[in-house]
Amino acid sequence: MFETLKITLRNTDNNDTRDVYWKIKQHKLGQKWAQALKDDYLDTDAKIDKQFMLHGWIYPETKNKKSIAFMCEELNFHIKVFNAYCEKHNIDYHVDLYFEEENLSQDLLNKIHHHFEILIGQIWDKSKWLDQFDQPHQFSINNFNWLCHEIESQLRGIKAAQNNRSSSSIVFCMNPIIRHDLVEEDGDYDHFVMGDLEWGQLRMHYAQTGKTHREAYHDGDEDIYDSNISGIRYLSGEFDINLNCNCNPEDWEGFQTWLEEKQINLSDKKLSLGYTVLGDIDKTKSIFVDDNMVNMRELWKYDDVLSMELLDVSGQSLASKSWDYTWLDWYNQKKSELDY
Repeated sequence: MFETLKITLRNTDNNDTRDVYWKIKQHKLGQKWAQALKDDYLDTDAKIDKQFMLHGWIYPETKNKKSIAFMCEELNFHIKVFNAYCEKHNIDYHVDLYFEEENLSQDLLNKIHHHFEILIGQIWDKSKWLDQFDQPHQFSINNFNWLCHEIESQLRGIKAAQNNRSSSSIVFCMNPIIRHDLVEEDGDYDHFVMGDLEWGQLRMHYAQTGKTHREAYHDGDEDIYDSNISGIRYLSGEFDINLNCNCNPEDWEGFQTWLEEKQINLSDKKLSLGYTVLGDIDKTKSIFVDDNMVNMRELWKYDDVLSMELLDVSGQSLASKSWDYTWLDWYNQKKSELDY
């Protein structure tokens, strides 16, 4: 049985590290997830997509610090590269959007995300556009999504920190992505609950494109097609860590009203309405205090994830893996493959 997940954080300037521990849920879905993490990622050559990892993060002053101005500049770069590729290859598509830190809005971010959805499609219904782009330029299309969400989370993160709150999270997307169907007979859908997550809880990752119903409601997204709103269908070894602290509760009542207005069946388990918790942070083993804002200020000293390890109940290692590159190493390597 999988008992514990250990994640080692790193400050990329001074190489200080900090170990943080999670207690893995012992129910069948929690164990299936840990097995997927081991088999598909820790025991393979898989990479963490570190570019899309720290969300709403209050970065320390390191060479790898991310800013909203930088992300706007890079988003404009990818739009320019994308449009140039379309023109060169006679692809009838053009993105007419421009991003500046001073003029950001949720509506503008929804629009670039909508372009991503059109260009990518779904796992079960791939877009007609995607195969017209080579892998390097698909990277630019993916950045429509990644940078959009990173800007959203950074805006929320800065505002929250100014009010002694945290809206941070850590999102572990892996490459290549390996997905497993959720199995109704195994009770996989029984673990989705419409309710707020506690600080440090580890939840199932959305291993598909588009948005969940909750995300579409939260973003007020009127651009997204209904076909690109879907509940979680797949289990992967990927995961997200909730680090919200002192934030207002989510509007679950308003969300349910929104679902009812759209004539969505709230009792349909396969819509995966809510969150699935796969692990709880172990404050004692991680040497955290009761005040989670104190804990967050400690975590914000680090700007990278160096390694992971799965342990059994006796503390014996079952699998481990390190990733020594930084998000900027990863990003610059991918960007260097573009023809621009």
